[in-house]
Amino acid sequence: MTTLLVFSQHPDPSLDVPAWNRHAERFFATQLTLVSVEGQAEALVRVAPETGTAKARRVSARACTAADLALADAAEARHGGGLGGLAHRCPTVWTIACEGDDDPAALRLAAILASVGLGPVLDARGPELFGVKTARAKLERASAD
Repeated sequence: MTTLLVFSQHPDPSLDVPAWNRHAERFFATQLTLVSVEGQAEALVRVAPETGTAKARRVSARACTAADLALADAAEARHGGGLGGLAHRCPTVWTIACEGDDDPAALRLAAILASVGLGPVLDARGPELFGVKTARAKLERASAD
């Protein structure tokens, strides 16, 4: 299963879905709803954009590891952009489970969390490290198809 990794500058690896939802509604025209909690650091979250279909995605929170930073560094070395340094300032990561190679619901959730956590998104398949602006552009391209 593919995952997106979102680096966060928040020191506490929590799943504050109500706070995420306030941010999502204000800046992304999206509602986030907690579907179920699976332990202290994992939950199923419903992602409902103003236009489009609502889908649930699994998200978990944990401390950032050396392996996470190595993936970010590899992506930075491959594409540049300066976000590798930002990832190194993030003590927490959120992982989002994707369904298939192209998953707009997971990408939308990653963009929201990157905006909340002030960190980059890592798609390890590339590897590619990108910010909120690029995530939004990817979502726009996906909706135009």
